[in-house]
Parts: sequence; C-alpha cells; structure tokens
Amino acid sequence: MAVVKTYQFDIYKNFKFRWFNKMTKFVLSVLFLCSCFFYSYASPLFPDHDINDTTLSKNVVGMQCRKSLMYAPDKIESWCEKSYKMGNWQALQFIALHTGDGSRYVAEATRRADNGELSAISSLAWIYHSGNFVPVDYPKAISLYEEYISKANNQYKNKKMKHTRGFIQYIKS
Repeated sequence: MAVVKTYQFDIYKNFKFRWFNKMTKFVLSVLFLCSCFFYSYASPLFPDHDINDTTLSKNVVGMQCRKSLMYAPDKIESWCEKSYKMGNWQALQFIALHTGDGSRYVAEATRRADNGELSAISSLAWIYHSGNFVPVDYPKAISLYEEYISKANNQYKNKKMKHTRGFIQYIKS
C-alpha cells in the first residue's frame, strides 16, 4: 500500500511539474510577444525633431523628409528644403510628388546628368520612362539608361566601383 501511495504521489508531483512547466512557457511566450509588440511601437514613426536644430545630421534630415511624405505632409516642404540645402538633391523628388510640380526636380536632375552624375542619369531615365513630371519619352529614357550603363561599366572597369551582393558600391579614393 505504501508503494501505491508513493507511486500516486509521484504522478501527482510530475503532473504539477508538467503543468507548471507548460504554464511557465505560456506566460513567458505571452510576455515575449507583448514586449516585441510594445518595443516596435515604442518610438513614433515620425520623431519630433526640431527643424532648426543645428546638430541634426544629413541622414536624420533626409529621413524626416522621406517620412514626412506619409506621416506629416504639412511638414514635407520644410524638411525636404532643408535636406536639399544640406546636399541631398533627390529631396526635390518628394516635394515634387507632394506638390505635383516636378519642374525643379527635373531641372536639377538634368543639370546633374549633364555633369555625368550616375544617380542623376538614372533618375532622369526613370522620369522619362515613367512619365512622372514630363510626358513619356521612351527613346530618351532608353538612351539615358544606356548612358547610365556605359558610364557605370566604365567606372567599374576603372575600379572606382565594385559589385557586392548585387549592389554597386563606390570606392572612395
């Protein structure tokens, strides 16, 4: 009889342990999921930076410009103008998308493409290909894409660029 009671006690003890173990796993899983959820929403999608802060980096101002198109359209022109003044000429694209007037963006891309800047040639080719801000002009888009490819290949051959995992990286000299 003592053997049976010990055996039943062991079963009860194992049952309590299994229940505790499963409950612990469940509680920890719920806590983990909640912490992931709250962590992802811990910071706002559009941080409240002061636009007049002189310590803001070019990257922070550029991100504010990009994010303002979706999260703060009333601030897009001020953030993107500041980004443009800091040297990010493609911030004009966001202003053009917001206002519907891409004349400044097209003019800047054309000026830079004439100077041989690869990103400007690519952007201008996209403009003529997509018909954003200008009428669609496939022959001009094709010639710009070809110019971009030839200049990129020349820079690659001259070792100013290297291909890494499908991306082109510029080598600073």
